[in-house]
Amino acid sequence: MSILILFVLASYFLVCVVSYLFLRKMRYLISYHLGMNLAMTASGIMGIAVGTLLGYAFPAHYTVITIFATILAMGIGALFGALVDYQTLLSGVSNGLMAGIMGPMIGVVADLMLVTFCSLLVYIMFGLLCFSIRS
Repeated sequence: MSILILFVLASYFLVCVVSYLFLRKMRYLISYHLGMNLAMTASGIMGIAVGTLLGYAFPAHYTVITIFATILAMGIGALFGALVDYQTLLSGVSNGLMAGIMGPMIGVVADLMLVTFCSLLVYIMFGLLCFSIRS
């Protein structure tokens, strides 16, 4: 089971990195409205998905998982927000804070169907972020 969890977690990071690299090439086409949505969506979905996955896999380590998911989501929010300006960076960090704290709460009470749903949301939302840029 833990190898499957690691594989899914690695796929989250792969999708996030590929999306960031794609959006970084297109950063001059991103307005501050879209940038705020990008930062908030990326940090929110990663915080909730990673927290849910790790909370489901390791419910006895709730505190460590919450800290890890929160710092990760805040970092992703800062990374995606830095594509535009400081206001979007702040929005991404604050949304990552909330999502990182909420994700493990969901994960501790989740079943496999909810973890699968969160995984699908990661792939769908990052795909939506990449296709939201019109060149």
